[in-house]
Amino acid sequence: MRCGNIEGKEEKDSFGRTVSPFRPVLRKPVLPSEEEISRNTRARSAKLRVAEKVC
Repeated sequence: MRCGNIEGKEEKDSFGRTVSPFRPVLRKPVLPSEEEISRNTRARSAKLRVAEKVC
């Protein structure tokens, strides 16, 4: 999300600043609660990341 593309290569503008079409909303990913993990064991590895599209 920081780079704005799948390959992970940073695109830079003419001043050398990284250009990204997305801005992270949360600093850390949202992890499942203990209750959700007990109901659904596959949720242990889930991490929700949120980004906002910047025009």
